[in-house]
Amino acid sequence: MKRVIIFLMIILTSLISMASGAPVKEMTIQVSQTQLRSAPAYYGSVVATVIYADRLNIVETKGAWVKASNLRNNATGWIHISALTSKKLAPKSGAKNAPTSVSTGELSAAEKGFTEQIERDYQHKNKNIDFTWVDRMEKIKISPQQSASFLKEGQIKSMEGGAQ
Repeated sequence: MKRVIIFLMIILTSLISMASGAPVKEMTIQVSQTQLRSAPAYYGSVVATVIYADRLNIVETKGAWVKASNLRNNATGWIHISALTSKKLAPKSGAKNAPTSVSTGELSAAEKGFTEQIERDYQHKNKNIDFTWVDRMEKIKISPQQSASFLKEGQIKSMEGGAQ
């Protein structure tokens, strides 16, 4: 019986030491700029801004959101997985913020399953529809401060509770 207990203790100790020595998962920002947020939602208040090629340590995952710590400035917050890649990226030589292949707006639309190609196909199939107002709405920019003010004024609460 003593042997079994000692054997189990050795295995348990080995497992604990392996778990504590597990490598931290790192990911890279693949969009020109985005934000770390206080909650795993786009309406979460902005904690910090991250830029293309910033490396993040992944702390936790919740659905399509990850809690991450920025290695450049140690800021920690939630970010949507679509803004990240497992590849190591580097800014282009001489560029402060290297350009990316997609804009933040395109990324947001793609997350919702709506791409430029789908939009073109829809416009082609519906030539009688005027898209002027849709185009105007797409150009509206709402700052994080405006979003936070709107949520607070409307007493909109996050799923975690409390106004953001």
